Amino acid sequence: MHKSQHHAIFYPQDKTELEQACSKRIASRSLTKLPAAILVPHAAYRWSLDLLHEGFSPVQDLQPQLVVLLGSLHQESLASDQPCYLFAPSEDGVSLPTGDITFPTELRDNLVKDYPNAISIQDSYFIEEPGIELTLPMIQGYFPSVPVLPLLMGNLEARQVKTLSSMLFEIVRKIPQTLFVVSANITAILPDKLATLQAQVFSSLLSEGAPLLEAQRQGKISSCGISALEALRTQKWGSSHWNLVSFQCKDKHFDTIPETFDDKDKIVWHCAALRGEA
Repeated sequence: MHKSQHHAIFYPQDKTELEQACSKRIASRSLTKLPAAILVPHAAYRWSLDLLHEGFSPVQDLQPQLVVLLGSLHQESLASDQPCYLFAPSEDGVSLPTGDITFPTELRDNLVKDYPNAISIQDSYFIEEPGIELTLPMIQGYFPSVPVLPLLMGNLEARQVKTLSSMLFEIVRKIPQTLFVVSANITAILPDKLATLQAQVFSSLLSEGAPLLEAQRQGKISSCGISALEALRTQKWGSSHWNLVSFQCKDKHFDTIPETFDDKDKIVWHCAALRGEA
């Protein structure tokens, strides 16, 4: 078992406090069928907890056999790991303050065998990147005992996104009762006006089910989850568009992205969103 690396920084390290933080909440809307996907923030619980629950609570009545957690790699992959661009952890799970989460090791190893030039088992990225681990207690709170397959990726090229899309398709073919969880922001850390403009564009593209890569190439959007979201967009289940639940910037919540958000510091936008049958 891997040991938790970020519990003292991003979420409570006390078992009781963490269990309370991740306890299920009543949802104002629900998805009704798997496969499905949610988009949730990767940010410290002290200010993102409500938004995390707004992403997880609508899928609490589903009974997934697998959760695939798609996270963002905020660094260049090592030359020694190329040509691979997707990374999975080793071991058979991770120990959190609230208990153990198991990894689907057979599925993981088969993916590595079937996609040897795309996915590699490499633990170092998971030690440095908190986005995966900070989402795991929420998954455990809503879906205890369900195995989780964490995957980390950076910004992928179109051909790499196509391979990732094929991989996600194969996962669903093998395990139809799969929930995908994307842990990502919806903008990079940018000056207030630019970040808010990009959040508006990004939320519009998501709600329309529109392609994302060209807008990224043109500098119109900067979410760290674009590659994962684009691969999910091409899946045939559910609908291609996302239902956007709510947004957050710093400690302020919004139902929609405002026209302006004035702040002297650089800002980052997050949201909770759903993709699937309601």
